[in-house]
Amino acid sequence: MFDKPKKEPEKAAANTPKSPAPGSKSAAPSSNGQTTTIGASITLNGELNGNEDLLIQGQVEGNIFLKEHNLTIGEQGRIKANAFAKTITVRGELTGDLNGLEKVTITSTGRVRGNIVAPKVILEEGAIFKGSIDMDAKAVKPAAQQSNAKSA
Repeated sequence: MFDKPKKEPEKAAANTPKSPAPGSKSAAPSSNGQTTTIGASITLNGELNGNEDLLIQGQVEGNIFLKEHNLTIGEQGRIKANAFAKTITVRGELTGDLNGLEKVTITSTGRVRGNIVAPKVILEEGAIFKGSIDMDAKAVKPAAQQSNAKSA
């Protein structure tokens, strides 16, 4: 009878989502909580398709299609690819076209050489960008249909 108050806070703490460890480098988790990381020592050539969020710290050449998920290019990431995702965040280096269904962000450490198509584009102070920006939301939808046709 006297132990009940002690057990209830423990149960609540067990159900509370845990935040990542301080200093850990991870992308924002997807709605299903899964984020895959391509490490700094990994090199990938070809087409990359996925149904979860992706953090790239390594090197990728080809095309990246994440449909309705988030793509993050980490500070160590070196990408030569066209990318299509729900949101795209570039902290490293990317050469290729970016198609974001919702948003494309180039952070202060990011470097992009290519064209961006997204309804919302954020270029932080210090970001390096060379290319064109098309913020017409209608222009993103045909690219989404093309990627769906390729993955079908």
